[in-house]
Amino acid sequence: MDGVLDGRDRWLVPLSLWGSFLANDGEELLTMAPTTGLSQTHVRVGVATMGVLLAAGTVDGIRTRGRGWLYQDIQLVFGAHGFGHLAGSALMRRYTTGVATSPTVVLPQWWWATRRLRAAGVPRTARPVRAVAIVGGWLVAAHRLGYLASSRERTFREDR
Repeated sequence: MDGVLDGRDRWLVPLSLWGSFLANDGEELLTMAPTTGLSQTHVRVGVATMGVLLAAGTVDGIRTRGRGWLYQDIQLVFGAHGFGHLAGSALMRRYTTGVATSPTVVLPQWWWATRRLRAAGVPRTARPVRAVAIVGGWLVAAHRLGYLASSRERTFREDR
């Protein structure tokens, strides 16, 4: 029989993904608008939209005891995206949003969750291409919704 997360790990491992999201996207919520030029409305809507996906993945991880493909796909891409933050800062040679929590929260959480899944004998259901397509598509939608909300806010202000 293939393994599953049991006991406290059933909850802690998937919930650690949610905690990692809250830390990293909390940093982005505070720093993205001032450091990128995006409006705060755009950032708020984008982060909230990504939060829906991460919440769904977390719930899937708890429900399936770590075996769910949605949970594992999101865990894979969210963990790996921490390297993107580090690379972006190295390329820019300065602070970029999300880089403070990538080495301190995102990457350690990914490493820990991966080890706990492996130790429990949970089969690997993540598929990197599918994972990037799902999370990447959701990210595009999050930015599109953020852009639309920001545009609507600007139009509303101009009409007043």
